[in-house]
Amino acid sequence: MNHRPNILLLMSDQHNANCLGVNGNPVVRTLNLDALAARGANFTSAYCNNPICAPSRLCLHTGQYVHTHRHFGNNIFEFDDRNPNTLGAQLRRYGYQTAIIGKGHMIRQWDEEAFEHRRYCDLCDADHNDPTTNHYFAYLCEHGLAHLYEEGSPGPELAHTQDGSGPARLPYEHSIEHWTGDETLQFLRNRDQRRSFFCHMSFERPHAPIAPAPEHWDRYNPDDIILPDSACDYIERDFVGKPQFMRELLSGGYSYPLATKDTARLKRCIASYYTLITAIDEEIGRVLDYLASTDELDDTIVVYLADHGDFAGEHGLFHKNLGIYESIHRVPLIMSWPGGPAGRRISGLVESIDIFPTLCELAEVPVPETVEGSSFLPVVEGESDGKPEAIAEWDDFVTGSRTYALRTPRYRLVYYNRTIGGELYDHDSDPGEIENVWDNPDYTQVRSQLVERLLERVGQFQVKTDFASDQEIRRRQRLSPTGLIHKRQRNWRDIEPFYAD
Repeated sequence: MNHRPNILLLMSDQHNANCLGVNGNPVVRTLNLDALAARGANFTSAYCNNPICAPSRLCLHTGQYVHTHRHFGNNIFEFDDRNPNTLGAQLRRYGYQTAIIGKGHMIRQWDEEAFEHRRYCDLCDADHNDPTTNHYFAYLCEHGLAHLYEEGSPGPELAHTQDGSGPARLPYEHSIEHWTGDETLQFLRNRDQRRSFFCHMSFERPHAPIAPAPEHWDRYNPDDIILPDSACDYIERDFVGKPQFMRELLSGGYSYPLATKDTARLKRCIASYYTLITAIDEEIGRVLDYLASTDELDDTIVVYLADHGDFAGEHGLFHKNLGIYESIHRVPLIMSWPGGPAGRRISGLVESIDIFPTLCELAEVPVPETVEGSSFLPVVEGESDGKPEAIAEWDDFVTGSRTYALRTPRYRLVYYNRTIGGELYDHDSDPGEIENVWDNPDYTQVRSQLVERLLERVGQFQVKTDFASDQEIRRRQRLSPTGLIHKRQRNWRDIEPFYAD
């Protein structure tokens, strides 16, 4: 019998850290995550290392910054690359039975090396010539529901999936959340009881499509939604003080990120977003209840985090892909483990790359030399105040250049390029990041010091994937069945007859 603790790594996609009951949100219901925080530690200053899906996930699973693993691209599933030193591969090497269930959005070869059991839910994890290689899509095919798949670029009939203004067409029993919960429970029930497990349960949402199941449509009344104080940034101030390219982009409204001065529309979107978060919370509760019923929960390390955040009403916006603000950079991070503290609130800075070495330390597994993160157990134990800064790096297709963010306990610095300049926010006086003091002479010295610290961290490097490679892959695969469904608004019912032939 393996003596090492089980590991349940829970992840959602695009969950704003303020949208948790335990983090002070008075409306959203996250009973199971709140309970997890009560039995463990809640890290209130946790930051991802990239503001979009795939690069951020690779940071978590390699323990490396983006400039080290060199994947800035999002379309990487079929990229030809091996990595024997991911978190899953290392745990598997030391006897863990490993599984990934839900959204991977990483590199197939990495997953094949790391995870014995793989069950994918998002078409980003599928052979581009065959969408049925995705397990959830195959499930929908088996039930005659594949034409109701709702990811990718929505056609006119699915416009509601971007602003939360309508329910999904699938009943909850066939939803992506419920499928992910069912598949996780099936793995746990059928696993090899002689080995400890590492199960990465990863939800596709609350990332778009923002379309809750019809049974859940009335869970939140939009009139009860409280917009963040910073919503005035766009709704009332038109992003005054922000970079010119942002003001031009959002002038007159925008779709992604959603920029609307119709507060009722924004509240409806947030209400749908909260509904998805609550559904995810309930599926997590099903899994935690099962582990408790089998007396395994007390011997299991449980981690919950998101790959990155969402505006979720902050700055008056929704979704992401504009700058690297606190709402996008900061992520929820809750963790409990055998012998760990209960109800502890940790304010020191930690990063996603620190999850890998922390889990290894708790599991008594060696940390590969390739890992750049550091265990945050000293922060929990009061031996460290946390990191001096958190870094995010992004191939920003909006500006056409690399964008970087540096967050210290007091300041946020965002640097675009020499032409645009950047943004600087003083959280002591401006926690909502509304007043950009980049050009304020009172902050000249602070700006210079932070830019120097940032450049020392990121430097010059080569990339393996980026936005340009994403575009080239999409161009080559634009007529593939998976590509047509995932990104080109086509319906499986219209494609399947030709595919079957």
